[in-house]
Amino acid sequence: MVASTSTAGSPRPTVLPPAKRAKKKREHWRKTMFRIHGWLGLNIGLLLFVICFSGSVATIANEIDWLLNADARVAASDAPYDWDAMHKTLHDTFPDARFGGLYVSGSMGTMASAGKQMAALAYVSLPEGGTRKVYLNPYTGELQASTNFFNVQRFFRTFHRRLFDGARGILIVTLWSLFLLAATVSGFVFYKGWVKQLFTLRLSKGLRLRWSDLHKTLSAWALLFSFLIALTGFFYLVEVVFQRADNYSALLPPPLPQVDEAELREAGPMMTLLPLSAYIQAAEAAYPELRVQGVRMPNDPGRAVHVEGQAGNILTRDRADKVHLHPSTAEVLGVQKTSDLDAVPFLTDAVDPLHFGYFGGLGTKLLWFVLGLVLSFSILSGTYLWLIRTEGKKRGTTSRWLRGAPVAALVTLAYLAVVTFATVDGIQGYAPSNRVATPIAERTVGPYDVRIDCVAPCNTTDGARIAVRFLGDGLPNYAAVQIIASHGEAHDLRGTSVRPTATVATAQDDALTLRVTMHDGTVHETSFTAATLAPLPPGARWPDATPGVYVVVILFVVATIGSIVLWMVLVVRALRKAALLNAPA
Repeated sequence: MVASTSTAGSPRPTVLPPAKRAKKKREHWRKTMFRIHGWLGLNIGLLLFVICFSGSVATIANEIDWLLNADARVAASDAPYDWDAMHKTLHDTFPDARFGGLYVSGSMGTMASAGKQMAALAYVSLPEGGTRKVYLNPYTGELQASTNFFNVQRFFRTFHRRLFDGARGILIVTLWSLFLLAATVSGFVFYKGWVKQLFTLRLSKGLRLRWSDLHKTLSAWALLFSFLIALTGFFYLVEVVFQRADNYSALLPPPLPQVDEAELREAGPMMTLLPLSAYIQAAEAAYPELRVQGVRMPNDPGRAVHVEGQAGNILTRDRADKVHLHPSTAEVLGVQKTSDLDAVPFLTDAVDPLHFGYFGGLGTKLLWFVLGLVLSFSILSGTYLWLIRTEGKKRGTTSRWLRGAPVAALVTLAYLAVVTFATVDGIQGYAPSNRVATPIAERTVGPYDVRIDCVAPCNTTDGARIAVRFLGDGLPNYAAVQIIASHGEAHDLRGTSVRPTATVATAQDDALTLRVTMHDGTVHETSFTAATLAPLPPGARWPDATPGVYVVVILFVVATIGSIVLWMVLVVRALRKAALLNAPA
């Protein structure tokens, strides 16, 4: 055999030992991850910072409201909650409203830190539209305040979830969780010695080392937190996909039973409701481990009373443990326990407490707030660090990774401008409405006394919104209710059985017919006339808010804009210093 020789003048290729080849491969992989990590920060970091920063404040938004709003606080007491007194106050104060739910301290992770000093909270939908937050003394039932829906918690929860940009906003926010996951993974792969970095901070060793150590130390502490936020954010994206596909029920446990249809046919025209205490006692008897946090009353006779709370698993929302009860008898229709949930439904109810950190009360909320701030500002500082580390590198390699960054920054700033206008419109949307329900007729139709309202602005030319209020206590039990126009067109009324509504195209002073069909097929009718009401002046432009709410919002806006401006100044300065700003393509 002839030994191979190299061509004259050609050096023999160096063959590295396997260990060195593996090391060189790892170094190449780390450098690639470093470039990806920096590219993500430079191109998507600006919007990611805004999302994470708003989420950080959202974790303690309820505590901020509790401090700002005296009506949200009560004197601590060892007395039991008086559910019946609270329900009576709601009924007396808002006789025509729809009662959405009543929650005591600790419910839904919003009040756990305040404990016995937090007022009970009810959500009431008004007949003319809009929802009110009603604060009640849980021990006496006394009304403390009725406010619009806008407060610190509502602002930051909506801004963080959807940037006040509707369906597009929620899709963008949840998609950005994938970028956060990619940035976290690439940073973890690139940086060595995470444990050591937890305690390394050289503040007096020059600008470059100071920024490097600060970013790596903060990132090390927030590493697991970043993974958790990214993964739970990704699950929100999964929820959005399932909702868009109209298949969200696939992520939920099998629904608990409601009132049987046969019972509705046998029941009388009105289903009588019981005091709240009767439902709570029945729920506690059926599920002794349940610590009741909230009650939701049905809005039609076919729905169950919903009693929810906690049963020892702090990682799930209150709705994971619940009891369904028959509204007229308090008979237990079904019980759902966290311990019985499959993996996906359990995760659906665990994501929110994990993402916002309210599973452990005030302690975990504050921890999530601090780690959220660390994550937010690590995003910006990391980009600056990535840029200054490119000094002295090959211009061609670096410039390849910088391509598109100016365009990405401009697109992000343009979208943030859109978000700004959407946020202003969103806040104004919580302002008091000038729409009022004006009675236009009172009638008796079959077994019911009803009041027929026209919700202003009641313009019969464009279509009048007609609401029918069934008077009396309980839930009216009928099969259907319709309004028949003068030309014979039937309009089905939708909504709650107590106050269904429909928009009816009719001329002024036309005769309309209200038709109620019972479960046995019996039909009752009565006639009335719709009139055009005078136009109303425009409503308030901005919602009334507890003193300090707008201050918190403005401080957040100033801090966000200031951070973005400072980031842009540092980035441009780093680019100029590295002579990359005008580098050839």
